[in-house]
Amino acid sequence: MRSAELKKAILKIAGKGEFYGYEIHRNLEQKKITIGIGRLYSILAEMKSEGLLKDRWEKSNSGPRRRVYRTAKLGDQERELILMEAIRTVHEFYIEYLNSLPPEHSAFTMITDLLVQKLPKDATIAYAASRFAGPVRKIISNLQDRLPEGNLYAIHPTEKGAEFGMENVSFVSGTFEDIPMKDDYLDLLVVSGNISSDTLDACLSEWQRVVNGKGTLAIASPTALMAKYKDPLEIGEFVEQREHPRLDSEDSLDLEILTNEMKKYFGRVVEKKVVHITVLRGFKPLR
Repeated sequence: MRSAELKKAILKIAGKGEFYGYEIHRNLEQKKITIGIGRLYSILAEMKSEGLLKDRWEKSNSGPRRRVYRTAKLGDQERELILMEAIRTVHEFYIEYLNSLPPEHSAFTMITDLLVQKLPKDATIAYAASRFAGPVRKIISNLQDRLPEGNLYAIHPTEKGAEFGMENVSFVSGTFEDIPMKDDYLDLLVVSGNISSDTLDACLSEWQRVVNGKGTLAIASPTALMAKYKDPLEIGEFVEQREHPRLDSEDSLDLEILTNEMKKYFGRVVEKKVVHITVLRGFKPLR
């Protein structure tokens, strides 16, 4: 095995605590990775010099001192990169799986069904997002298909429709706190992204302003960004938390806080979870 691959394997085994060289050697053997003990200690020394590991000497009452290793800051960062690479791979296959489902079982269809409820055929819709990634683009495409007579806007400070093949969507420059629409203009405003508690009131006031009396505000977010999880996490919760890191704890918005704040601006608030996405809808804007 090449040194780079071996170092990666060692970091995956290392974990957060301290370990001895012979423990790594044993774990490598259990994973069918054969390496001489001499080469292993040489690799560990290289990893220390590269800033991936740090070590200390441990006194022993029954024998010579033993060297104890643990990951250094750079090693922890490399472990995180290894994890995120694995999560991205899983996520890509998962999105491919979701896209392959027939319409009646598609999460994107379910979300679209929620969004278009009671909308007129010529509805005016705006979608404000932190980024227009695959799932958001899929929902926008579904909205176009379901309401071909409607007017659809995408709101972002910099992105342009031509880059995403959204020729029938009007891209306009704006932010969560500055929706470039007239008062009471939208039948539906959809918002996707990480929202800071510091700006929540300003955002909700702006979103309420542009939604008409019979319109709807829909906030769609990965459940991991709003859920209160407790250890031990299920594997899906673990992946969601790592893939969608929350803001600093003082800025985090859980579902209860967001729901209560929405009720200050909308007469009725409804929550619905679709697979790993939570959709909060606000009806009857309070003027």
